[in-house]
Amino acid sequence: MHSIRLHGELEVTLYAIYCYVELKLGDSMTHSALDTPLVSVVVPTRARPAFLSNCLESLLKLDYPRDRYEIIVVEDGTETGQEITERVRQRSPVPVRYKRISHSGAATSRNVGLLLSTGEIVAFIDDDAMAVPAWLRRLVHGLLQDGVAGVGGRVSPEYPEHLLEAGMGRGGDLRWSGFNALPVTVQEVDHLPGGNMAFWRQALVEVQGLDTRFTRRGSWREDTDLCVRLRNRGYRLLYDGEARIIHRAVRWADPWERMRPGLVWSMTRDDTYFRVKNYGHSGVWGAFRSAATSVKLRFVHGAANLFLVPVHVLALIPGIVKGLRSKRDPNGTLGAE
Repeated sequence: MHSIRLHGELEVTLYAIYCYVELKLGDSMTHSALDTPLVSVVVPTRARPAFLSNCLESLLKLDYPRDRYEIIVVEDGTETGQEITERVRQRSPVPVRYKRISHSGAATSRNVGLLLSTGEIVAFIDDDAMAVPAWLRRLVHGLLQDGVAGVGGRVSPEYPEHLLEAGMGRGGDLRWSGFNALPVTVQEVDHLPGGNMAFWRQALVEVQGLDTRFTRRGSWREDTDLCVRLRNRGYRLLYDGEARIIHRAVRWADPWERMRPGLVWSMTRDDTYFRVKNYGHSGVWGAFRSAATSVKLRFVHGAANLFLVPVHVLALIPGIVKGLRSKRDPNGTLGAE
């Protein structure tokens, strides 16, 4: 694994002071190659050009030295990201590369990015995410700790829109962009978020990268599988809340997505494969328990939803009557209490 080599007490002292300034004050002083490993940032993408553009723009604003990282875009079966990537590359202060592959899933996209990487560290970020300026610096700082092979960070559910939206729409629809989450402290973990993680390249090669036998439709658990294999080899994994990305989670924006038979099949198959592959017979029973819980929840939710149908319909009546009565006097009721 990578280690920092400093000679003499003076250098150690200077390095400690430098790390303190970087981490506490966020100063972006120039690093040397000795304490700033070269990083390859891999961005898997598929049919999300607008989000990809936002992601790449955020990566250009990182407070990591410009000569110490590169960006690699791997497009999974579509072509919409090539123009966006080229447009960013032409004015980027850091190297930007693009590779298109046939539709193969997230694991293959990440492996292709790993093979194309030239850095000592390989970081992964989802295309529908934006990194805060300190993102990469925080990931690298964690990786410089003893025995650490991977570091991940917070995946915030709030994605910044161009304008804050907190209004009312047609028919009383609520339009709300939400608020941000609070960071958490650094701690050792067993697995990392797939859309926000970084590893020493040597460690990834040692475990032969990600397992592409997970389904391309589900792309479920392949990141956890990687982390389990690294942990089984004795490596440490850290979670740093300051290494934050702002994530839109486009995949789940459609409320019907989790109800599509093809996705349910793929995610169940991937979850089962992950469990049995890594935990054997106990994984088999774990898969059955998980499936039974999911089936139970679907029955419960289905029955509850059927019960709520007449509730929705009947609740319209008093709402309409009361609303029509109040239409002539729409003011508040101050003093009527």
